[in-house]
Amino acid sequence: MAALNEKAEPGEAPEKGNEPKTLKIATEICFKCGVCCVIKDHSCHAQYGTYFNPKHTFVYDCLGSGDPAGNPNIWLCVSCHKCEEICPYEVSPIHIIESLKAQSFEEGRAHPMIVGEIKQIVSTGYAFPLTRASLRQREKLGLKAITQRSEEELRQISVKTDLAVKLQRYEVTET
Repeated sequence: MAALNEKAEPGEAPEKGNEPKTLKIATEICFKCGVCCVIKDHSCHAQYGTYFNPKHTFVYDCLGSGDPAGNPNIWLCVSCHKCEEICPYEVSPIHIIESLKAQSFEEGRAHPMIVGEIKQIVSTGYAFPLTRASLRQREKLGLKAITQRSEEELRQISVKTDLAVKLQRYEVTET
């Protein structure tokens, strides 16, 4: 267990320059454990699907894949952090899954729904389109009308962080 001392603190990403070693150690521990997926009523929501079971958990499926970053099931994780809260080794499986998602996105292999949602947010400032029905529902519930728009700020952020370039790569592969 001395290897555990080399990992990041719970809830924190590994230090720059230490990612591969830290990630490898964390992945090995996580792969062998799976507690986050089998504790009834406290486990990962993705585990509740019919595809996974106590012997073939969501985490096992993601990490045990021949190409973890290419495994479409990594996108089932909604970053709820339940795994981090229940992990007996404080490995924070969420960081492993998020690293795989980032790698997948960088390599142009992100799920099309995720890419579409990112494009939606960058172009409108909202995760979902504002339809007349949603505006009527807000009015019915007595909520303020949504008027503030921050598309230009989001566009600038996406340009400065190279997100715009990465999204353009997806447009090229879609055609």
